[in-house]
Amino acid sequence: MHFLDRYAGIPAVAILGQARRKRALPCMIRTIGLLRTAAIGDTVLMSAAIADLRAAFPEASVIFFAGPTNFEMAGMLDGVDEIVEVPIANLAAWWRVRSIAVDVMIDFGQWPRFDALLTLFSSASFTIGFQTRGQHRHYGYDAAVEHSCHVHEIENYRRLVRALGVKTGNPPRLPTASPAPSSPANYAVFHLWPGGRRRELKQWPDEKWLALVEEIAGREIEIVLLTGSAADRDGNDAMIARVGPHARCFVRNAAGLSLRETAALLAHSRLVVSVNTGVMHMAAALGAPLVALHGPTSSRRWGPIGEKAIVVDSPLDGCGYLNLGWEYPSRPLGCMECISYETVRDACRSVIQSQVASAQVV
Repeated sequence: MHFLDRYAGIPAVAILGQARRKRALPCMIRTIGLLRTAAIGDTVLMSAAIADLRAAFPEASVIFFAGPTNFEMAGMLDGVDEIVEVPIANLAAWWRVRSIAVDVMIDFGQWPRFDALLTLFSSASFTIGFQTRGQHRHYGYDAAVEHSCHVHEIENYRRLVRALGVKTGNPPRLPTASPAPSSPANYAVFHLWPGGRRRELKQWPDEKWLALVEEIAGREIEIVLLTGSAADRDGNDAMIARVGPHARCFVRNAAGLSLRETAALLAHSRLVVSVNTGVMHMAAALGAPLVALHGPTSSRRWGPIGEKAIVVDSPLDGCGYLNLGWEYPSRPLGCMECISYETVRDACRSVIQSQVASAQVV
């Protein structure tokens, strides 16, 4: 799909975009379309831009065009009036986007030419999207905004909405859900599994996770919950089977929950430890105490944004090289392997001790 998007999408966007006359921004903006067809973490970051848009256009209707993988996440964002699922694997996607007229369509995709073409064929009166270096996707927008690899992605999103004269500055936020009735009172959430292309390069070694589980479970924290998608259940079970007898009964497999259920666990946890993935951004946006592990991804570009977030970057020179998410070298460095267990353990202890200190002050 990436191959087709690049080698068929680039000429399609260039030819069709050059044939289209640039239009002026409408005087009245009553409907705003937001297009993002994948990526849970990016969708969470969009909550900041949505809050900014809501403050500037309180009477406007905001419509989110989402793909199958981020549709549920889009439905959890405040400030969205309607979510439209775009079936990106078939031609119905074009009809679905074009069937709803909006005054402004903002494409939040950084590189897919497919999203740029959807925006080009939409019924929007005015379109905005990224001009990303080397991606050749910006020709059809009425306003193209430079995408920078030198700032956090939330700053790039803010640049998109500032094209409408919107004042920006809101952080990413998710509404806090009520905890499930069966949730333990004192628990931590460990999220071992990254998503996306070559996900194994963003995984922290199993042996280090195992040591951290045995250090935390049943001691400072009563229960450790291992989250993940339904496909990660077997991986979590395998990890739990390796936990020592003294700690195994304090570890539970929480993979396969819906995003709303996972959000409820994150929001009420005493500690979240996660690799760079959508769950990491969810935890930060929920205000959960978070330790986030970064190897191929740089926290400067993709780190969590939250008052209680602690970032652990790989100390290996040359790591943090991912910009758009797929630029892996032919011989990738062992970035995650170089994050020491002791560094992560000490960060977790710092989070727990600060909570104890705060409770004593109260």
